[in-house]
Amino acid sequence: MTEETTQQQSDEPSVGQLLKAHREQANVSLESLTGPLKLSVSQLQRLESDEYKSLGPITFVKGYIKNYCRELKVDSAPILAKLPAPPEPTKPANMQSFSRRTEKEAHDSRLMLVSYIILAIVIGSSALWFWQNATPIDEQTSTINIENSILDSQQKGNELNNANTAQPRQDIIEPSRPVVSTPITEEQVSLDEVANVTAPVASSIQQAASNTDEQNDNTSTIDMAFNDESWVEIHDGEGERIAFGVKKAGYKMTVSGVAPFSVVLGKHDVVSISLNGESVDISAFPKNRLAKFKLPLAE
Repeated sequence: MTEETTQQQSDEPSVGQLLKAHREQANVSLESLTGPLKLSVSQLQRLESDEYKSLGPITFVKGYIKNYCRELKVDSAPILAKLPAPPEPTKPANMQSFSRRTEKEAHDSRLMLVSYIILAIVIGSSALWFWQNATPIDEQTSTINIENSILDSQQKGNELNNANTAQPRQDIIEPSRPVVSTPITEEQVSLDEVANVTAPVASSIQQAASNTDEQNDNTSTIDMAFNDESWVEIHDGEGERIAFGVKKAGYKMTVSGVAPFSVVLGKHDVVSISLNGESVDISAFPKNRLAKFKLPLAE
């Protein structure tokens, strides 16, 4: 670079000098610019003196210059082009430590996720084992009672057979007083005892089946087709929640329970409903609001 070029560059006015020259040419005072620019007189003086560090980041300084030029009706582009380039940040150590911290957090997250998965497997296995080995108390009691009854009947049958074998034949020793006896076999006693024990069990089973048939007669079925995403919650007549959650577009749902049903829909206008195969019209409910109603609908 020659001395002439250096001299030319040093003779070029700075950003602050250009701003001050335009302001003086427009015959505008610093005090009149404080209101529109929201800056004090001292801040405007620093701007015209190229003291940018005391005004904040370079982004704020550019905004001040643009507003300054706008008030003076001057093009800000050539003036902003003269601003010195901001210094490049030199903090490799901090960036490295941040990267290490991010890597450590990611490692901890993966470790926590694996721990949750293992815990879920253990809990699920324990629940499955308990469910497989659990037997209803009523069923256990019925089985024990039947087995005890069979054992008692077998024992009674053996005692009767032993008594019949040990008893002398009265018809031969004393023909004047014949004794006629009908031997009771072990098979007959066992069958009678089992019949007496199993009769109440069979009656209970028949009554439970009758109750089930009666409940099935009172059961109703709801079919829903979702044309768009919507939230739904359904309770049956016994207060049991049989459906809950957000359903995606295209989802079809079928639920059954005891009527009447309490239904809440987030977007009822995107859901088609039928009760026991008959279509239900819910278009009368206001749009863009939760629809709360009972099925079947009250006339």
